[in-house]
Amino acid sequence: MSDVSCDDSARMMSMLTDVLNAERQGMGLRDPETMLEVWVSRKNGEWLIVQTYANGTSCIVAMGEHWEAIPAGPA
Repeated sequence: MSDVSCDDSARMMSMLTDVLNAERQGMGLRDPETMLEVWVSRKNGEWLIVQTYANGTSCIVAMGEHWEAIPAGPA
């Protein structure tokens, strides 16, 4: 895979959920036009960071293996 892979946001979400069996673990605004999302595959622990833009495009900007969720501590 190249360093950055972009597609229409609806197609990207379909690929992440249907092909990779991934689910979104968290998201936050990077700026007013950009949402940053963390996706994790339930099958194998691979993770992806996706930037979703207001124009309807999403890009995978980082990926890796062995995702480990850390339980939230006391508030």
